[in-house]
Amino acid sequence: MADYQDKNVVIIGLGLTGLSCVDFFLARGVTPRVMDTRVTPPGLDKLPQEVERHVGGLNDEWLLAADLIVASPGIALAHPSLSAAASAGVEIVRDIELFCREAQAPIVGNAGWHGDSPGPAG
Repeated sequence: MADYQDKNVVIIGLGLTGLSCVDFFLARGVTPRVMDTRVTPPGLDKLPQEVERHVGGLNDEWLLAADLIVASPGIALAHPSLSAAASAGVEIVRDIELFCREAQAPIVGNAGWHGDSPGPAG
């Protein structure tokens, strides 16, 4: 399991996934910062008071100062703000990568078949 203590963590995107990531870090004694490009994203009212938030766009200052950015699937990794952070050496992951890092049992995945069939074996 990774050690996030003393890390400056920024979560991009609220909603269920973002709130889940906030809970994940708070449970490990790390208070992340949260941002969302929407002015009133879902889940904003559920954020604990101690969590700093920035809405209506991305905060480049926070991103460049981060040790770890957890980016929602809704934000492209090619976004100029994320590209700048990556170029500055900031680690950027998706929530599923956090899960994979922390899982203590084997992981089985399915890339999906768009509902056509259960897979090649049919």
